[in-house]
Amino acid sequence: MPELRIRPAIFDDAEAIARVLVEAWRESYSALMPPEALASLDVGEQAARWREVFLGHGEDVFGAAFLVTGDGGEAFGFAACGRQRSPRLLEIGYPAEFSSLYLLRRAQRRGAGRGLMRLMAAHLADKGASAASVWAFRDHRDALSFYEALGGERTGVDGVWSVLGLTLPDVSYGWRNLAPLIDAHVQ
Repeated sequence: MPELRIRPAIFDDAEAIARVLVEAWRESYSALMPPEALASLDVGEQAARWREVFLGHGEDVFGAAFLVTGDGGEAFGFAACGRQRSPRLLEIGYPAEFSSLYLLRRAQRRGAGRGLMRLMAAHLADKGASAASVWAFRDHRDALSFYEALGGERTGVDGVWSVLGLTLPDVSYGWRNLAPLIDAHVQ
């Protein structure tokens, strides 16, 4: 496995992000979703969605995305953050959110996930956010353990996410203080 680097993502990275998203979902959610739902993911559709995300970052002071690449520029992961989309979480003091964080299995447990969280937290704090939240599928134990290891605490706001024709329960984690994420030592 090549050395991993994290850099800000740009509009031209939309297709690389889409490829990572599709592969990461198929790897990570195979126990949560039927194979036909995961097979229906389309890189072209996801790339178009991510182009729209990048175009919208100009309207979102908290909006940013980061890409994990290897030595040759191959994408292995990405993350994005932005303004809070959940009115319930906004009401209880989370003005921003970590909206996406995906790493291919071969890039996991190498510090990139922590690095992505650190960079997003630093970006949000620099833009004036005092706290942030994240959503994760309730039954995705690896994701929940990751956020808990980084100091995330259940917010008490749970919900469901309708995606790919499925409705799955999800939970939110929050960080009332972003400083510990920013100061975390990562590889």
